[in-house]
Amino acid sequence: MNMFERLRKILSFRILQVEVSRECNLDCKICMRKNLKSNSGFLSFDNFTRVIDSYNFKEVALHGWGEPLLNPDIFQMIKYAKDKGIRTSLTTNGTLVGDNIDNIFNSNLDDIAFGFYDTNILMKSIDNVRELVNEKKIRKSDLRIFFDITIFKDNLYDVPNVIRKADEIGADACVLHRLFNIYNVDKKFKPLSKMEEKELFTQVKDIEKKLNFKVYLPKEHDLPCRIVKNTVFVTHEGKVTPCCFLPEFYIGDTEDGIGNIMKSEKYMNFLGNMKNHDVCSKCIW
Repeated sequence: MNMFERLRKILSFRILQVEVSRECNLDCKICMRKNLKSNSGFLSFDNFTRVIDSYNFKEVALHGWGEPLLNPDIFQMIKYAKDKGIRTSLTTNGTLVGDNIDNIFNSNLDDIAFGFYDTNILMKSIDNVRELVNEKKIRKSDLRIFFDITIFKDNLYDVPNVIRKADEIGADACVLHRLFNIYNVDKKFKPLSKMEEKELFTQVKDIEKKLNFKVYLPKEHDLPCRIVKNTVFVTHEGKVTPCCFLPEFYIGDTEDGIGNIMKSEKYMNFLGNMKNHDVCSKCIW
């Protein structure tokens, strides 16, 4: 069995990560959107349906380097995926949730994650989160509500506060991710050292136990990484890339068909050389 055959055997590509918006109504200090060549625009509904229909996805995660709820077709997209029996999730900054409570529940969205990396960002949308949690209880909905927290040196001491607030509000869980500042958004934003991360995780596990509240910690990174093994990313322009941290590294277009792209020699060469890739070789996410 040659290298290409071995790689094809371990890859599943059952989760689609799709960037429905590169537009955003916030300017978060850790977001690399501002340093991308294109920082505006929406994925069209036609491009969305094209990629959904081109492969047997089990889950669609609507996120990327913009605010998904700015896309006027977002709930039509969710409904299209749900009608095909595909699980759906959405990551948002929370600012527009209050105006879309009915849309969220009527769409039968499965999971919603709020990207809160410190208390200041959280407070911009805390009322919206509370309203969503209360409506979930009233409607007896199965919607799962998460806080998605990026961890780095600047928010090391704020992370426990955000976790406690998530529990207090009634979220289902928190998910922690490491900062991967590959586009040098601001050189002062540094990842945690191994010791700092270890100490934080010990503290988080203690909070988790005391509150009986689930917190998902980031796993150790390896190659080929678990993200690339199980997902594929489509940009707002309909370009296909291996990962959301490679939004300008195109391996195909939605018109080519996801299945065909995944079998291409170009993609196999990328997978076989990830350890030498400028971005992948440095990734800690």
